[in-house]
Amino acid sequence: MSDQILDSNGGGTGTRPTFLTVLCILTFIGSAWGAIGNFVGANAYMISMWYKLVLLACNLATGYGAWQMWNMKKQGLMIYTAGEGLAIVFPLVLIYAILPPGFADLFGAVFLIAALFPIAFIIMYWSNAKHLK
Repeated sequence: MSDQILDSNGGGTGTRPTFLTVLCILTFIGSAWGAIGNFVGANAYMISMWYKLVLLACNLATGYGAWQMWNMKKQGLMIYTAGEGLAIVFPLVLIYAILPPGFADLFGAVFLIAALFPIAFIIMYWSNAKHLK
């Protein structure tokens, strides 16, 4: 897609591009869903509290980063990327630290496939970095 289609509001004018607006709204929804789902999920009682708190911190960081980008601040991009990166790496480290090698490889592969959406969002946000101050 061309920049004209994705950034219909134009760049450098101080207005938020439509594509960035849509990404931020989807991130607000996803961060809230993740924060709530950490504690009320079907298997929430089987996960330790410190693991839930780390993932909650990741959800809050991505939500706050999206809020900063909503306000056209580049620091939000860094916060979002750090929160999403930790949310991808942290479970993988635990999977390989806790599970036996055969199960760890299986769960790791499944988790990497699930990590495609956050990676895609990071790429889409970075493609809009030129509009942030």
